[in-house]
Amino acid sequence: MKCTSCGGRLQGTMTFCPFCGVRQDVNLRQIHFRDLGADASLPCPHCSTPLDVIEFDTDTEPKIRIERCTTCYGTFFNPGELEALLEAQTNPLVWLDPAQINQIAADFSHNRDVIVYHRCPMCQERMSHLNFGGRSGVIVDRCGTHGVWLEGSELRRLTEWWRAGGKLIYQQHEAERVKKMYAPVVENRRRTPLVTTESLRFEDSKGPDTLDVLTIVGGVLSAFLD
Repeated sequence: MKCTSCGGRLQGTMTFCPFCGVRQDVNLRQIHFRDLGADASLPCPHCSTPLDVIEFDTDTEPKIRIERCTTCYGTFFNPGELEALLEAQTNPLVWLDPAQINQIAADFSHNRDVIVYHRCPMCQERMSHLNFGGRSGVIVDRCGTHGVWLEGSELRRLTEWWRAGGKLIYQQHEAERVKKMYAPVVENRRRTPLVTTESLRFEDSKGPDTLDVLTIVGGVLSAFLD
């Protein structure tokens, strides 16, 4: 592979050229996509370049469209789009390779030496950091409303992890997260006593306030009739 800037020879999947220092576009080398042009209203969270909108040539309907920076090659995915793209690039029969999973996580666990909380390109709120899938080692920026931001080369890293069995780990992690999320709701429902219409009628029928009111009303009517 050669550098897109100076033409220098690159070894393996280098993300930076050792000769000119230019970041290489390694994320989408094996993915067919169409560039739909820049959207000036969406600045790159990393370098403020207007993000391009690209559409992937996949079998998914509707087509997956994401925002991508043409300078630093970061990518922004709406909720669910990243998982859909990873799934589209993976053989339906996925098996877990623990050795490769651990190696990928170790290689990428320190991919962000400087901690920076970027702003979401949609709402400009600060995004939080999330270890994708709980064990991938790829720390993504996440906006709770609009999606996730990946720095340049992180999409390729996640694709490698997903194919090595990270898909199964991700599914297990999401199932555990949902279970913890709804556990307090289920527990409260178990502890709350069941109140029925019959029990309410029974309680009302023996209440002293109701008997007192009926006694007073009866006395008034008797005096009026006499």
